[in-house]
Amino acid sequence: MKFKLSIIIFFISIIANANDDLKLAEKAYDTKNYKEAIEKYEALVSSGYKAYQLYFNLGNAYYKNNQIGKAIYNYELARKINPNDEDVKINLAIANSKTIDKIDTKENFFVTAVKTNLLLSLSTAKWAWLSIFALMLALILTYIFIFSQSVPIKRISFIAGILSVIAFIFMYALGFSALKSKVENKFAVITSKQITVKNEPTLTGSSRFTLHEGTKIRVIENNGEWVLIKLDNGNEGWLKLADVGIL
Repeated sequence: MKFKLSIIIFFISIIANANDDLKLAEKAYDTKNYKEAIEKYEALVSSGYKAYQLYFNLGNAYYKNNQIGKAIYNYELARKINPNDEDVKINLAIANSKTIDKIDTKENFFVTAVKTNLLLSLSTAKWAWLSIFALMLALILTYIFIFSQSVPIKRISFIAGILSVIAFIFMYALGFSALKSKVENKFAVITSKQITVKNEPTLTGSSRFTLHEGTKIRVIENNGEWVLIKLDNGNEGWLKLADVGIL
């Protein structure tokens, strides 16, 4: 019993300390001491706390401290947890407008934007629940269609059942695409002011191109302290892991 009580007291003390650090961070931010606010928020992140509000506040502190890359990185982490938060979307868009690199994409911009927004609009779990709901609705409507004696009800349940099946296929496809993208595609954000991308994972490698803070990149391979990255325009190269924030 004493052991259980000591554990409870231990966790209460952790929560109390976290609340104290959060209050200190908020106070520092309100007084425009953004560097101290960043230190306090980062301490909470290092302690294992993960919440979109925490990453959002940290992103705001970095933005106010003119560290656009790290601001975008934390806004992206906040959006990953809560993709539908409007404040996160707005601040991320504002921060992205401050980036230097404007990279063309090989894909059609409209198609890419629509696909990305659809996949990010809900979490993979929510897509799964919606597809299950649509399937259950289709089964219920099928039951009504088979056993109902009313012709109008049969007609309505048939049409609604067809629409439910279409909705199930659509939501299942989106959920599968979101899960596949989450597993296969690892993204990162450049957090250093300016970096030079190399043709090989060594400092002596020749330079390929330059990137600036805030640019979102796709991570293809991890090789110790180096990562192989790919841009939307197809360009690839190696850069230091310390210069990016992995999402």
